[in-house]
Amino acid sequence: MARIAFFDIETRKWASDLCPEDHDRGWELLRQGQGGISALAIYDTRDRWLYTYDDHEPETAARHLEAADLVVGYSSDLFDIPCLEGLIHRRLRIRSYDIYTKLVEALAHRGYKTSVGDLKLDRIAKRTLGRGKIDHGSNARELARRGQFGRLFRYCGDDVHLTHDLFFKIVEDGGLIGPPGFVRLEAPCFQ
Repeated sequence: MARIAFFDIETRKWASDLCPEDHDRGWELLRQGQGGISALAIYDTRDRWLYTYDDHEPETAARHLEAADLVVGYSSDLFDIPCLEGLIHRRLRIRSYDIYTKLVEALAHRGYKTSVGDLKLDRIAKRTLGRGKIDHGSNARELARRGQFGRLFRYCGDDVHLTHDLFFKIVEDGGLIGPPGFVRLEAPCFQ
């Protein structure tokens, strides 16, 4: 069976920390890696283990992802991957499957317009799995600032487990439950 790595990143800084006067510019700086990493979690199907990394180990985390046959994330093509690439100053050599991007593409193909927040991990997970996130991403920065790394890594790891479970719902059921109901998504060939 293929080796799949599911991952998520929490940044040390927020867009508003990097550029208070220009929110969009702050997000661009985050995607360039300038916000650092407070937590990075990877669930690896090879040994069914959750690995955690911090901002002292971005290259080690990158090599871990590159060892996988497929890397799965939620909004990872738009945020997590560019953020990590900014930190390691090179492109990741991975095959990526971004659940969020697949949802956006499928809904656009159907002509469905989403509202802000419709496709957040928490909402899609609650609709599809019956459970959501254990905390909110806006709290991650404060947890890191207070040194509550146990809570921070549990939060990041839980997001990875939600992503894992959503991916296998796509594989098993052919899609997820989005705002308009069931959304058919093509699963990647990975076996």
